[in-house]
Amino acid sequence: MSVYVEVINLARAGERRAHMQAELAKAGITANFPPAFDMKEHAADVMLQHCKPTGPWGTFQPGNMACTISHEMAWERFMASDATYCVVLEDDVFVSPDIAAWLSDMSWWPAEAQLIKIERWNGRNTKVLLAKDGPAHLGRELRRLFGRHVGSAGYILNREGARRMLAHRPFAVSIDNYLFNRNASPAARSVVTYQVSPALVQQGNEPEGVAPSLSHRKRPEGWALTVQKVKRGWNEIAYPPSTYFKFFTGQIVLAPVPYAARTGAPIQTSET
Repeated sequence: MSVYVEVINLARAGERRAHMQAELAKAGITANFPPAFDMKEHAADVMLQHCKPTGPWGTFQPGNMACTISHEMAWERFMASDATYCVVLEDDVFVSPDIAAWLSDMSWWPAEAQLIKIERWNGRNTKVLLAKDGPAHLGRELRRLFGRHVGSAGYILNREGARRMLAHRPFAVSIDNYLFNRNASPAARSVVTYQVSPALVQQGNEPEGVAPSLSHRKRPEGWALTVQKVKRGWNEIAYPPSTYFKFFTGQIVLAPVPYAARTGAPIQTSET
C-alpha cells in the first residue's frame, strides 16, 4: 500500500518550501510540492467555478477559496495516482519524527475510517468532541472525531475519503470546515473521521521574517455580519440527537488534542 504525500505551497513561496523540505527531511519523509492554486494568478470568476460565495459558515473569503481549491487539486492528483493513502500537509507545520513509522506501515488504519486528522490546532484551550477512547498505535491514540476541529494543515485520506470529498463540490465553506465540521459540511458528514492524539503535526513553523500566505480577510459589516454570526452560532450547536446522547452518556467527551514531537516526550496543549 503506497502513500502519496503533498504539501500545499504556492510556487512563489520558495522560502516556505525550502523550510518545509528541511522539516520533512528531519522527519524522514519526502513529499510532492506542486504549485498550489494562487489567487493572484486567477480571476474571481475562476474561483467561483469551484466555490460558492457564501455558505453555512457565512461569507466565503477569497483567500479561503484559494486554499480550499489547492486541497482539491491535491485530492485529484492523489486519485490520478496508484497510491492507497494521501497525506496532505500545509507549508507551515512542525512534523513529528514519529510520522515516518506511521506511514511505513498503514495496518493501523481503522477499517471504517475514510479520513484521519493528524494535526493539533494551535488555539489556546481548544477542545473537541472525541470518542472517550480508541485504539492505540506507537504510543498515540486513534479516537473517533464527532465535532468541529479547526485546521486543515495535516490529515490523511484513503481513496474512498477523497472520492467523497470530491463528490460534494462546489465548496461552500473553507477547507477546514469542509473536512472537519459535520454540522456545516455534507462532505464531513459523509465520512468517518478519526483524530490522532497526541497529534503528529502542528502549525506555526514559518521561516523567520516570511509573512503568512493567506491573504487579508475582509470582515463583513452590518446585516451581512449579523447573518454570518447567526449561521456560525447555529452550526456550533446543531449536532444530531445521537451525538448529544453519546455525550451525556459519556461515550464521547470534550477533550484537548495535544501535540508531541515524539511519543513519551512532553506534550504541548496551549500556545507558547
